[in-house]
Amino acid sequence: MIIHEIDKEYKSTNMIRHLARLSDCIFAFAMALMVAGFDFPDAKDMTDAQINSFLMGQLKPLGTYVITFVLVAVYWIAHSQQVSYYRRTDETHLWIGVVYLMCLFIVPLSNDLLMSFPKSFMVKVWFSVNIFLIGILSFVSWTYATYNHRLVDLSLDKRVIWSTRVKALIEPVFALVSIAVAFLNQGLWDYVWLVIPIVYFLVERFFKEERTAKVAKVAKVAKQEIQSRVRESHHSLH
Repeated sequence: MIIHEIDKEYKSTNMIRHLARLSDCIFAFAMALMVAGFDFPDAKDMTDAQINSFLMGQLKPLGTYVITFVLVAVYWIAHSQQVSYYRRTDETHLWIGVVYLMCLFIVPLSNDLLMSFPKSFMVKVWFSVNIFLIGILSFVSWTYATYNHRLVDLSLDKRVIWSTRVKALIEPVFALVSIAVAFLNQGLWDYVWLVIPIVYFLVERFFKEERTAKVAKVAKVAKQEIQSRVRESHHSLH
């Protein structure tokens, strides 16, 4: 029975490694495929004026590419952080991860559509929904794994669990906001995504400072306890 449990735990740990490798590959492919959305001129004998005009026309798609690339990069960082806390997995968790990667691999298509039809309201909604689904699935995966410490160590701090949940909701919340913004003013839609890295950084910094303050407080209490025991020991000797 014990051997069976050890074997089961070993296989579960291996599956986490496989899932991490698969995730890294999907992220890498998704980032690489986004470049395919750029247009290339058909004619090779273009004048300098035509080349300059073509390059200026690529500024808008380039901005879209940068925004999408940064969004995927933020998801990759968050996903890598989550995976580092997993100690085991199960079939339900693996399927959540597979659907998550499926939605992630649609990002290059969403990016291409946005480059081809930058003024289309429905394309922007499509893109926003795509980002929303990735974020929600990331949140669901982490919530499932950490519920009653199902797939993580029992010693994992609840503050880490809570802060990771909050960070997982940043992008899907902004995705919903972007849909409302696009409905009101499509020109402001791009700027919504630029706020995400800033908010993510501020939230990360807030939780980091909170953890640092907690550690400092615990250390101070421990120091006072040690000093108190030293004084009591000194008095007892005299």
